[in-house]
Parts: sequence; structure tokens; C-alpha cells
Amino acid sequence: ICEYPDLRCLILTMKCFRLAISLSAIFLLLASCSGQSFKTGQDDPASAQTLSPKEQFQTARKLAWEAAVLVQNPPHSVDVWQKARVNWRQAIQLLEQIPANQPISAEAKRKLADYRMKYKAIDQRLVAEETASDNFEKAQTIAWQAAVTVQNPPHPVKVWERAYERWGRAVRLVSEVPELTSVSGVAKKKLKVYQNNYFEVGQRLESEKRMQSAVNQFAEIANRLNTLQTKAVVGQTVAPFGIEYWEYESLVKYLNDTFAKVEQIPIAQKHPAYAEMQRAVSDYKFALSIWQAYEKYRQANDSWLVGDDFFNELVPLSLIDGDRLLKRYKVNLYRGSRDAKVSLKFTLWEIWSTARQDIINAQQKFLTANKK
Repeated sequence: ICEYPDLRCLILTMKCFRLAISLSAIFLLLASCSGQSFKTGQDDPASAQTLSPKEQFQTARKLAWEAAVLVQNPPHSVDVWQKARVNWRQAIQLLEQIPANQPISAEAKRKLADYRMKYKAIDQRLVAEETASDNFEKAQTIAWQAAVTVQNPPHPVKVWERAYERWGRAVRLVSEVPELTSVSGVAKKKLKVYQNNYFEVGQRLESEKRMQSAVNQFAEIANRLNTLQTKAVVGQTVAPFGIEYWEYESLVKYLNDTFAKVEQIPIAQKHPAYAEMQRAVSDYKFALSIWQAYEKYRQANDSWLVGDDFFNELVPLSLIDGDRLLKRYKVNLYRGSRDAKVSLKFTLWEIWSTARQDIINAQQKFLTANKK
């Protein structure tokens, strides 16, 4: 069916017929020389100069229809959106080449405006899909790195911090995957996994920080007692032990409360420094019990225990856990006519030294881990 006046239609038809015959002859000649097959310009929008305005319009509509079919029922992969965008771009190029003086130019102009809008929409969907795919791929890579980072614990705080930061980045990237993209469904599933891991590593990081803080607090008190002991030896302190009874009692309470909080940490009992901290607390409490026993002994025997003489600071073994004292600590016995005794001063200092060594060992484990 011809859309032109009869005469013009007839002339145009004859021209097209002669052109088709000439082109067919040329293609047959080239094919016979090279042994290759060729496509006509209608299959390739880049050769639009060989098409009539009407053929350009029809080819553009065909490309537009194919593009519309391609993107039905989204979401789609990046390749699908790219192919649809190429079709829209080719359709636009064909319509742009139709001269303004052609009878079909008005319709082509209307279609051109519509196609440009759809091309822009497809381009936006393509960008969204590419961003979604890139973010999801990056998130998977970072999540894998985070998981590998904390394999085979224990690890130092800085390692847990690195893993925590990576899980956080993975969570953010997956959260930014737009809806109605090809990876949005699996991204939602991964988001739950990543959030759980982010939370668990965060808990572990917090636990490690609390453990390290507790060890540092223990070390501060142990060093303080050691310094006071040194000062007492050279007479730089008023108290014969370097510290008053009530002050030491307060320190032991503080250490005991601190360790009670440590025991509430989920990883505490499995932590390498836990055993040393537990022994140190036990040592300090044991020293306090010996000091308490001596205070009671002194008060009960005040009638004959007089002055501040050094020998009045001897504690009978029968009043304390003598077996534990002799097995774990290096102390000297003073054997009298009634009962074996130990020096309160040197016994306390020996126990404090032993506890301090445990704390040093706990610190060393943190330092060793930090070198990983």
C-alpha cells in the first residue's frame, strides 16, 4: 500500500526497483569474489544512508519494538539493559537522519521525542543496574576479606578492628543496592548474613578491648605495689609494707570487681590472658587473707605483742593456708617453740611479685598477638 500520490509512488517504486537490482548485482559480484556473505543496510542502522526515509522510519520502529520487548518484566542483567540502550540509540540516529522535508518527517519527529525519553529512562536503569552489580561484587569481595581476616583466633584488637570495619563496608554496599535490580533479591539475603557477622565481630572487638583494658588496670596496680615495695625497702614510705591495710583492702576489692566484670565477657574464659588474670586476683586475695589473719592475731595477743618490732609481724602457719603458701610461693619459715611462722612483710611482697609476673605474662600475650 503506497502512502504517496499515484505518480510519485510509481516513480519512487521504479527507482527503488532499479536500485535493488543494482545492489543485488553488486553484492553477488562481491560474494563471488570473496566467498563471503553480506547483509543489507536494513539490518545495520550504521548504513542508514542506503535507506529511504520511509525505510529508516520503519527500521527505527522495529529497533524500538525490540528494545521494548527486551526490557519487559524487569529486573534484567546489565547486558540486557545495554542491548536495549543500543537499540534505542540506533533508532534515534535513524530518525535524526530523516530530512525535514519528507512527508514522514512529522511522525518521525514525534517518535524521536518519545524515543529520546525512553532512551534516557533505559540509560538510568542501566546505570542503576551497573551500580548495583558493582556494589554487590565489591561487598562480596570485602566480606570474604573480613572473614579471612579473623580466621583461627585469637587475634589482637587491631585485627578485629580491621574485620569490623570491612563487615561494616560490606553491609553499607549491600544496603545501597537499588530495588528492582537483578541482584536486589540475593543482596537482601546477603545483607542479613553480613549484618549478623558485623554484629558478632563488633561484640568480639568490644570483648577484646574490655579484656585488654582489664589487663592494663591489673598491670597498673601491680606496678604500683611493686614500686611501693621498693620504696618501703629503702625507707621512703611510712607504712612498713609500703601501703596501709585499708588501702590494700580497697585495691583488692577493686581488682576483684574488675575481674567479675571480665568474667561476664563472652570470650573471657577462652581468652589466653584469662588464666593469668584469675591467678593474679587469687594471689592478691590470698595476700589479703594473710594480712587479715595477722591483724586478728595481733589484736588477740596485744598484751604481749608490743611495739613495731619486725618479729611482731610473724604470722603462724596454723592461721592461714600453709600448704598453699609453701607450694606456690618462696617464703622462709621461722620455727619457734610453739608454731612455725612466716614474715608478713616478705610473704606479702613475694605474693605480690608472683601476681605481678602473671600479669606481665598476660600483657605479653596481648603484645605477641599484636605482632601478628
